[in-house]
Amino acid sequence: MLRPVLYAVFISSAIALPETGWYPKYHIAPQHGWMNDPNGLIYFQGFYHVFWQYNPAAPQWGLMHWGHARSPDLLTWEHLPIALAPSLPEDIDGAFSGSAVLLNETLTLIYTGVSENGTRQVQMVATSQDGVAFEKLGVVIGENETNFRDPKAWWQDGSWYVVIGAQTADERGQVSLYSSPDFFNWTPQGVLAQADPSLGYMWECPDFFSLEGKQVLVVNPQGIQSKGEDFQNLFQTGYFVGSWAPGGNFAVERGFRELDHGHDFYASQTFDSPDGRRLEIGWLGMWESQFPENASGWAGMLSLPRELTLSDQGDLEVRPLREIQSLRTERLEVPQTLHITPGEGVAILQNISHSEMALDFNLRNSSSNAFAIQLTKESFERDGGAQVHVDRNCSRVFLERHYPAYNITRSSRSVAVNLTGNLSLDIFIDGFSMEVFVNDGQAVMSSRIYPDAELRTFLITAQNGSVAVDRLKVWDLYLSIINAI
Repeated sequence: MLRPVLYAVFISSAIALPETGWYPKYHIAPQHGWMNDPNGLIYFQGFYHVFWQYNPAAPQWGLMHWGHARSPDLLTWEHLPIALAPSLPEDIDGAFSGSAVLLNETLTLIYTGVSENGTRQVQMVATSQDGVAFEKLGVVIGENETNFRDPKAWWQDGSWYVVIGAQTADERGQVSLYSSPDFFNWTPQGVLAQADPSLGYMWECPDFFSLEGKQVLVVNPQGIQSKGEDFQNLFQTGYFVGSWAPGGNFAVERGFRELDHGHDFYASQTFDSPDGRRLEIGWLGMWESQFPENASGWAGMLSLPRELTLSDQGDLEVRPLREIQSLRTERLEVPQTLHITPGEGVAILQNISHSEMALDFNLRNSSSNAFAIQLTKESFERDGGAQVHVDRNCSRVFLERHYPAYNITRSSRSVAVNLTGNLSLDIFIDGFSMEVFVNDGQAVMSSRIYPDAELRTFLITAQNGSVAVDRLKVWDLYLSIINAI
């Protein structure tokens, strides 16, 4: 049974679904074709630049190009012409992932060129004076390896460095390290890090950066086996924390942990904003999964930009980009504590499609051991949809989805959370994505969702007791995605 929420102040009327259906309003998505890994994140000549793996020919993975967009504020994005397309013998089978640096005031890309039917992968450079048109300068690291890709470069202590995803002879993931005085002549510096037998057969899209006096290594292992509730995805994105200085070894102090605990987050990349924040964007997708949006001629999206900090305990804290608050149009606020009782779903709002929801649960004043925030019709159990399910018995927060119409069977991802005090959730929904930030940076879960118009009602349910919601606010979020020039 559903009942309308009491004590709610509605700020704006219900918003109809856009004609574009699942197409996002405040995330980067392709206008047509296929999108996966973000590449080359950088601030250059007054704009934030984001590139991505792109197949312009079809909404499936294929011959990889680099798509490109820029923004003055990380909010309003302008789609630009394709930055890199296969054209040279060394990249004729694809321009794979890479990164961007500022070299003598020139925007410089380093990327993986693929040839010989994908069996040869080399690192190549392209440059641009205006941030729009790029000139390829050819191969700078040319080893004959099949799994040798995704260079991430940076400047430190008078030298350029780059980490590259690789594989050992006995098929374990590793990260190779190179240095250069000029970005064109590179010298091997050995192996920065290497997987033990439990951490996968290939490490893709490495990222290596300083944060709060420590070094963080982000890798994307293929081949990790699930362990209980952890490592449930086909491939993972996770990180190590340790110490490193040029010429030395990377000393790991905190072992591999997942960076995002949802169904869909992979191949993230970080960069520094002009004000010194470490920002991160990932691909909201997962290999060998369903992409129902491709029926509309496009597929894939990138995550909301995120701010990374490192806690005193050595845990990465992940928060939504603070600039997103400027897009808020207040839609609902509950001015006093809302008590949800068992046996009924409380309908908060309908037609949730491009919104942010902030909820603070007072667990000390709650007797329920299990409650949920649902995006469904009337019942997640009966109608399907998506839900954030909180289980105090096992101290975990779950993100579940179920869309049988699109061959997406019911499954969940979860993260361990201390549920003895209060619980804060900041939930972003944009077309076909749900990103759940837990306890102001403690954890994040990101998943693609595929609701039709009937599966966009925001509900709260409780089991075996009541739950107290001290704060509940909903905003609609909108920004402009500008067509290509």
